[in-house]
Amino acid sequence: MSYWTHVNGSIIVDVPGRTQEESEYVLKTVLKHLPVVTGSESDMDVFIQRQSGTNMSSSHDEYVMTTNNLVDRYGDRSRTRGWLEVQTKYILTVQGDLRDREFDDTFKEFMNWLCRLAKRVSVKSVLVRIEAEYSGKTTTLDYYGYDKNPFIHMEECNAWEDDNHIPSWTEHLLWRPYEGYTMPLSLLYKYYPEETEFRKK
Repeated sequence: MSYWTHVNGSIIVDVPGRTQEESEYVLKTVLKHLPVVTGSESDMDVFIQRQSGTNMSSSHDEYVMTTNNLVDRYGDRSRTRGWLEVQTKYILTVQGDLRDREFDDTFKEFMNWLCRLAKRVSVKSVLVRIEAEYSGKTTTLDYYGYDKNPFIHMEECNAWEDDNHIPSWTEHLLWRPYEGYTMPLSLLYKYYPEETEFRKK
């Protein structure tokens, strides 16, 4: 007879990114490098769904440039008054029917997975049920809000926010503007080759 545990629920995360593509890249990279919640036949799955609407908008692109690639409120390209709109919040649906696992094994693996996730992106809320089929053990993780959610306090700061200047795990996935400019140094080399300051670097 096989032991089964089941994991089902959702987690809302907020992911850094100046564009939708950058934010999705960071989230997918983070998820690919989390520890596995295992079963002998298949492991826990994670499905990504971007929240509806947008929570960031700008009249400039990610390089702080006004371009005709930005879109209007209808989603069409605007030649005059476009916006860069981004939704950085995502709903992660977790689901697993995990064979040959007892409750304590799955709970430990899932908490390891969740804590690692919370260090790398901001975990806004958690609503996940873990249950063991054979023993009947079950628990529901229900955390939300700033005061009732311990995971929201686990996210690592970026180097420019941290007194010790220690980079967060996701920081290498995001390009940083060169000091005093709105582009990374590699683009400044390309577009402003006449500047001796860049050639010296």
